[in-house]
Amino acid sequence: MDHHQPGRRAVAVAIAGALGVTLLAACLSAGSAPPAATSRIATLPTAPALAAGQVATVRYCNHARARITEPATLHGPAPAAVYVHGGSWVSGNYDTGGFISNSVGPALSAQGFVVVGLDYRLGPTEKWPDQIVDVKCAIRYLRANAQELNIDPGEIGAWGQSAGGHLVALLGTAGPSAGWDVGPYPGVSSGVQAVVDMAGPSDLLTMGNRGDAVLVAESFASLLGRVPRDQLGADLKAASPVTYVAPGDPPFLLVDANNDEIVYPQQSKELSWDLGANGVPHLLVQVSQGGHAFDAAGETPSKKAIIGLVVDFFARTLAFHQPFTSN
Repeated sequence: MDHHQPGRRAVAVAIAGALGVTLLAACLSAGSAPPAATSRIATLPTAPALAAGQVATVRYCNHARARITEPATLHGPAPAAVYVHGGSWVSGNYDTGGFISNSVGPALSAQGFVVVGLDYRLGPTEKWPDQIVDVKCAIRYLRANAQELNIDPGEIGAWGQSAGGHLVALLGTAGPSAGWDVGPYPGVSSGVQAVVDMAGPSDLLTMGNRGDAVLVAESFASLLGRVPRDQLGADLKAASPVTYVAPGDPPFLLVDANNDEIVYPQQSKELSWDLGANGVPHLLVQVSQGGHAFDAAGETPSKKAIIGLVVDFFARTLAFHQPFTSN
């Protein structure tokens, strides 16, 4: 995939304390890319010039909204962290997600990040790949308007949970050959430099055949519309992050829960396996008794610790450009 080489610059970002985590890495081969997608994106949105501390809601592509929060203090271009919400690809917006949205975002802003929350077209009315086309277009929008938005274009990371985790994982793995870089800002990279995938489906072919996992799989299938049975497997593979993992992908932080009955933890383990096989730096953290949303009482690590983990990961990879290793 495409990767930017971030420029070196000082930024006031506090590194969170070390956390006890579980590290997993293994080996699995990557797959092939799907045919090109189509899109209705035709216009070229522009961004307003924002000042320190300003919050603005903009329209980026396909009239989808993004909320941009500038840090209270700016010392030149700042790293950006982009939030992509969950909701089984059919519901939600940039305000949904519980503490994963409303606590992680402010914590990043307090440490000097430009924080962006995205809406995107939702199914089942809007079919796949409209969802990933929008999210990729959002990254191109931010990069093309980096000067106005006070963003360092080589320091953009993304985090998301559930369906949002699936979409940010594709930002980190699927390059232009996937066919989703269509619409405004041709030639501008939609690649990101760091990814936090929290309980995101990574292999849509192995989502599970019982309980709530079936409902999530069916929700994605609804985005595909009427697909011949002999084509469904290929379409699911083409939409899966594991299909695109390759050497040179950005570092990943993967978070799952051992008791997640909606997106089984095996999904993050499979992605970890692929990332390790391709030499991609990554960390897999399993939350004990956290549930799908990581908000259960008594979970370990706690919500506060998870927030610190995400902030620490983005600070290390984006702000300080520290080598990130799977150990």
